[in-house]
Amino acid sequence: MKEKPKIIDERRNVDTFKLAVHRTELANRRTLMSYIRTAIGLTAAAIGLIHFIDEPWLSYVGWGLLPLAVICLLVGLDDYHRVRKSIDDEKRDGGL
Repeated sequence: MKEKPKIIDERRNVDTFKLAVHRTELANRRTLMSYIRTAIGLTAAAIGLIHFIDEPWLSYVGWGLLPLAVICLLVGLDDYHRVRKSIDDEKRDGGL
């Protein structure tokens, strides 16, 4: 059998690595957007409960959802930056 040249195999490995890093970056962004979408949904629910429902206990639930929305956003941002740093380290180690 005829062997493939080593240069082509190395190029394919580099291309595969680049694509894997790109997919990981996109997945990280999608995850951040999911955290933001959840925080917006919690905020909308909180505002709806506070302003449009006359039951006092539901108003308290609404006020409780607001800090939960902020926490969700902060966790998402922290996760994004932590994973982003890991991706950058991997890119540097992989030679990109």
